[in-house]
Amino acid sequence: MKVKRSALLGLLVCLTAATAAAQIAPNNQGDIGLFTMPTADSPRAGQLTLGFYGWKEQLVAGDLPIDAPLRTRLYSHWAGEGSIGLGLTDHWSIFVSAGADRFESRGGWRGGVVNGLQFRSDFDSDEGRKVRIGTKVNFFSEADSDLRVAAFVATHVPVSNATIRQDQQGIVADQVNSRRADWEWGAVLTKGIFTALGSYTLSGRHDLDIRVANRFRIGVGVDVPIVPYFHLIGELDRNIYDGGDFPAKDYSLAYLGGRFWLGHSGVAISAAVNLNIDEVAEVGWGPAPAAGLIGITWAPWPPPPPPPVVVPPPAPVVEEVVPEAPPPPPAPAPRSTTDEILFDAGSARLTNIAKAILDGVALRMKNDLNSTAVITGYSDNLGSPESNLEISRRRADAAREYLVTRHGIDPGRITTQGKGSMEPAYDNSTAEGRAKNRRALIVVTLVSGS
Repeated sequence: MKVKRSALLGLLVCLTAATAAAQIAPNNQGDIGLFTMPTADSPRAGQLTLGFYGWKEQLVAGDLPIDAPLRTRLYSHWAGEGSIGLGLTDHWSIFVSAGADRFESRGGWRGGVVNGLQFRSDFDSDEGRKVRIGTKVNFFSEADSDLRVAAFVATHVPVSNATIRQDQQGIVADQVNSRRADWEWGAVLTKGIFTALGSYTLSGRHDLDIRVANRFRIGVGVDVPIVPYFHLIGELDRNIYDGGDFPAKDYSLAYLGGRFWLGHSGVAISAAVNLNIDEVAEVGWGPAPAAGLIGITWAPWPPPPPPPVVVPPPAPVVEEVVPEAPPPPPAPAPRSTTDEILFDAGSARLTNIAKAILDGVALRMKNDLNSTAVITGYSDNLGSPESNLEISRRRADAAREYLVTRHGIDPGRITTQGKGSMEPAYDNSTAEGRAKNRRALIVVTLVSGS
């Protein structure tokens, strides 16, 4: 029974992992991803995606010169957005999203800066969100199919021509969003259930040359499949403001929630709570630092894997038994013979005894036409090294000349060399040893082994 339970658990884990790798859904800005972060995934070629999200964030405005406490600079950001995406290829997609924003100061507001604009009294603003148009290209590792990398770029296009004006009380805004386009680019790495993000948004200016801070965002996310149709999703990102006239305070936002698919319809419902971690650390839990997100999306359900191909076993083949031919006899192993001839002092002339020995060498080489010979000449140590080397070469050449001219041996089969007084075979301190060192050594290699 225990074995059966383990097998069923393993099967469920495998099915869950396979489903997790296949299920995708748009994030709140139209790109395939988690809640607010993209992943390195894309819809397949020719497939559309749809998404509708609403969310609220509790944020902290930038400080005015009055040095107001952080508790008096809290405001809420409400947003609703619809999106559509399209896979151009299996590795390239485009997406567009648009919606509405609401910015609203919270209780205790004493003034602050939102998106580069100064608000010295309570405010609320309802306006259109900038239209986000972007594209993403992703890559898959051949060595690790679970590793994906993507790069994306997007522009945020304003939807109205509202202006801002300046009066005696300072800047007065008709809209919080700037009327110039923002540019965003970034990269994503996804490994299994984990995702890491880095992006940078170059913000467009307001009128009156009011510069909005750029935003650098880094984040991590996790998408854990609990059952085939439900995933637990968590995000944590850090937003760092760069430049601008009155940049807001950097903050970290955490999301925790889930996504539930309605069977194989491709429709998914997402819900999460978010928390401004910096607000909790510096202000505490009052006013409330938490808000939330809800969304409904559609992306085509992945097709089922093709059924395994069953290959019928091949028909048995009756082989005719053919008696094996006896192996050929092994080729004879080569062997070599060694002969030595002696010379008079200071002479390279062949003696009669040397000629008789060379006659025997020639007979062996004639009986084996594939045989070769190496003749090495030597000398005693009485002369200079140069003269000894020269007489040793002449002695080897004399033996070779005799075999060629006297017996007609092919000269290409005979190699000669001289070594002078090097490598003496006998003692050069005695007359008898020196006489034996005035020699030539003939080594014949018989290929046929005869």
